[in-house]
This record gives sequence, C-alpha cells and structure tokens, in this order.
Amino acid sequence: MRRLSVKASITLWFSALTLLVTAAALGFIIEMGGSMLSSTAQERLARAVNRNSEYVEYKESERYVAFELDEEFEPFSMGSYTLVYTRAGKLLSGAEPDGFIPTPLTEGPPRLVEGVSSDFYVYDRYADGGRIWVRGIMPASEQDDFHEMMVQLAFFLLPALVAAASLGCYLIVRRAFRPMDRMIAAADAIGEGRDLSLRIGLPKRDDEIHKIAAAFDGMLARLEGSFEAEKQFASDASHELRTPTAVILAQCAALDKAGLSERDYKNGVAAIERQAQKMSRLINLLLNITRFEQGTAKPSFERADLSELAEVVCREMSSVRDDVELSREIEPDIYAEIDVPLMSRLIENLIENAFKYGGGKVHVKLARDGEDITLSVGDNGPGIPPEELPKIWQRFYRADKSRSSGGLGLGLSLVKQIASLHGARIEAESFIGRGSVFTLTMPAK
Repeated sequence: MRRLSVKASITLWFSALTLLVTAAALGFIIEMGGSMLSSTAQERLARAVNRNSEYVEYKESERYVAFELDEEFEPFSMGSYTLVYTRAGKLLSGAEPDGFIPTPLTEGPPRLVEGVSSDFYVYDRYADGGRIWVRGIMPASEQDDFHEMMVQLAFFLLPALVAAASLGCYLIVRRAFRPMDRMIAAADAIGEGRDLSLRIGLPKRDDEIHKIAAAFDGMLARLEGSFEAEKQFASDASHELRTPTAVILAQCAALDKAGLSERDYKNGVAAIERQAQKMSRLINLLLNITRFEQGTAKPSFERADLSELAEVVCREMSSVRDDVELSREIEPDIYAEIDVPLMSRLIENLIENAFKYGGGKVHVKLARDGEDITLSVGDNGPGIPPEELPKIWQRFYRADKSRSSGGLGLGLSLVKQIASLHGARIEAESFIGRGSVFTLTMPAK
C-alpha cells in the first residue's frame, strides 16, 4: 500500500479536524441557541400571563356569575395568547390558536405541548384568589425556525469551511515544504555527482526549516573542507614518499651493475639508508598525527618539572647543531601537568624548526606569567610573510620552499596537536628580516 506524502497527510488530518471542530461548534450553537430561545419564550409567556392575571376579576353571587377584564388586559401580547377559564375549566375569554390541542389546566411552570403541526408553550395559573384560571399559549415556531435556519446554515457553511481550510492548509504546507524539496534536490545532486560544492542556498530566516537548511549548508562546507584537506594530504604524502622511493630504486639499480668500486657501493648504501630514514620519519609522524586525530593515542599526564625538561632538551639540541647559537632563559621550578614525552617532542620540534629557518641564533624562554606558563622559541631568521603565517600549521606546508629538502612539513602540525592535547594554545609572530617567535601558553595547574 502506497503511503501518502507528508503534505497530503497533514492536509487530510487538518481537514478532518476542521470538519470535526466545525460540526461540534455548530451542534453546540444549535443546542445552546435552542435552549436559550426556549427559555426566553417561556419567560415572555409567564410575564404575559402574570401581567394579565392582575386584570381579571371573577364575580359570583346567588343570582349571577360574571367576570370582568380590565382595559389593561391584553388577549394577545408578547407573541402569546391569554385565555380565561372558570375553575371548572369552562372557557370564558380568548381563543386558542390554530393547531393547538386542548390539554387539562395544570398549575406549574411553562411547559411544551405537542400541537397539530407544531408545538406550543403553555402556562396555566390561578387568578383572583384561585377562583379562575388564566392560560397562556405561545407557538414554539421561533425555536423551530432557529433550528431550520441553523441546519440550512450548517448545510452550506460546513462544506465551505472545510474546503477553505483544506485549500489554505495545502497551500501553506506546500509553501513550507518548498525548501525541503530544494534540500532533497541538492542531496540527490550531491549523491549523483559527488559535488560537495553544491549548497541549498536558502535566505536566512528564523524558522526551523531554514535553520535546518543553513545547518545542512554548514555541514556540506565542513565536509567539502575535510574532503579537500584529505585529497591534499594524500597528494602531499604521495609526493613526499615518491622522491625517496625513486632515489632508493635508482640506487638499487646502480648497485646492481658490475664493476662498482667499494666507495661507490658505500655511497649507494648510504643514500638508500638516508632515504629510508626519511621515509621512516615521515611514516612515524603521519602515524602519530593520525592517532592523535582519531583519539587512539592518549596522552599520559603527570605533574612534572617543566623547567628541567626544557633545560635537558636545550642541552641535547645544542649538541645537534654546532653552527647555531642556542641561548636560553628558563625560570626554575615551574611544574605543570604534562605528558613528558609529548612535551619534549613539542620543544624539540620548535627548536628544530628554528634551526632550519633561523639565522643562526635561537633563544628559548620559559616563565610563569600569572596563571599561565609561557614557553617561547625565537630565531633571527628572514621571517615569514604575513599572508603565509596562518598556513604554517598545515601539514606538509613549508614557508621557505627553497629549503624544503630540510624538513617534512609536519613538525608544526604535530606541535599544534600536542598543544591542543595539553589545553594550551600556540601562536606565531614573525617580522620580515628580524625572525620569528613561537609562543606556547598553557595554564599553570
């Protein structure tokens, strides 16, 4: 069985609800209106009878029986007929309306009695000290007319209301769901063409569907950015691995030739080893970055002496490059919650980066600044152009392309990840011709 669309379901549900509510409202109006008309008619009848009763006088003696009606007596007033009877029920004055079927005189509240073709309200009471009956008769035609009018009104009004409500509901729902149609079309187009640059592009409005569309566009933008980043990462990684692989293959082919000297053989093996070590470093760095991104590598924090760690790293790095002057200004006894191997790697990477792109002088400073700990590594290199500065944290990015052979372009990306794992922030300042300063700021816990 084919299911109805959401638009058709909402329209049908709303139409049925409108029909039910309208019918209930009309039924209530008919019932309450009829009851009010009946009550009003009975009150009018009682008032007319009570008023006329004051103007009736019954006279009886041994010689005659007579009654008098004052000139204020109105046989027909307020839509009702007033009749006068003897105590025995003999009609003395007035005439019964056509279609009225006589009923016994009974004292009590007004009542409804059945007539020949329509009903009547009847009200009986004693007058003149209980020696005479006064009866009021009022046709109940007003109530019948009201019922007939309301039935006719319902017959025409109910279908018109339901039709108008259904049409209005359908137009509103169709208009409201139009953005959903655009979202579906965009999703289908992306699925068929795998084009993540497509957007729904709805104008900003403060309703749920436009918010969903905006969120959908934001998600597409993030997916496109991630997809492009992954493509760039795969391209850069392939490029970085292709060069050492080509060198290794070429060296292997050269070593396979006959007549090589021992020196040529050692040089070839050394070249293969250098390229293999480069590939190993690249693979290890990529694995570390991937593990941190995926959360499979968890840092192990401990309260450690960051001052001592910085001193040790600086001493070790000083022995790596004799041609670089490494100075340090480290405040003693600064402790922090850190993962010691990761923080050691962070400091090493910053100093190594300064060695590569500096001008021969590197300065490391560690100090406590209020509630924060700051670690800065500065150099006196040529500096990084301002437009390049935001890109230095990207993987495989090198600010100085002319010296790209010296690094893999992953060191600063790993530094940023390690800083993030420690709840710290890393910032870079650079001045053309005067060098760069990388500053790590972390809370002093």
